[in-house]
Amino acid sequence: MTAAAILEFDAHPAALTGLGSLPVALHDVVVHHLRRLVTCQQRGPVLGRRGLWALTGCRKVYLDADRCWRLAYQERPPTPASGSGGGIYLVAAGPRSGHQVYNTAARRLQLLGAASPAA
Repeated sequence: MTAAAILEFDAHPAALTGLGSLPVALHDVVVHHLRRLVTCQQRGPVLGRRGLWALTGCRKVYLDADRCWRLAYQERPPTPASGSGGGIYLVAAGPRSGHQVYNTAARRLQLLGAASPAA
C-alpha cells in the first residue's frame, strides 16, 4: 500500500526535460524520491550558497550512492485556494559535477523571480 500524496507536485517545464536526460538507471530512483517527497516521508538537505549562487529556500536529493546526480527542489507553502498542505516544486535535475544542477536551478529561479509581479 502506498501513502497518499499530502503535498502537490509541480515542476519547471525544463526540469521535466532534465529528468529525461538522467541516466536510465536513475529513472525509477527519481520516481521513488518524488513519491517520498510528496507524501512527506523524505526531506532533502537544505541548500545555501552553491558556487556563485544563493539557493536559500531550496533542498536537494541525492539520486545515487556516489552523490553524482541530484534533484534541486523547493518546498512551497499552501496557497489559500489550495486544499493541500503546500507543494514540492522541482527546479532542476542533473549532475553535481561543476555545480551544474545548482547553476541550472539558480538560473531558473532568477527567471521565475524576474517574471513575478512581486519581483
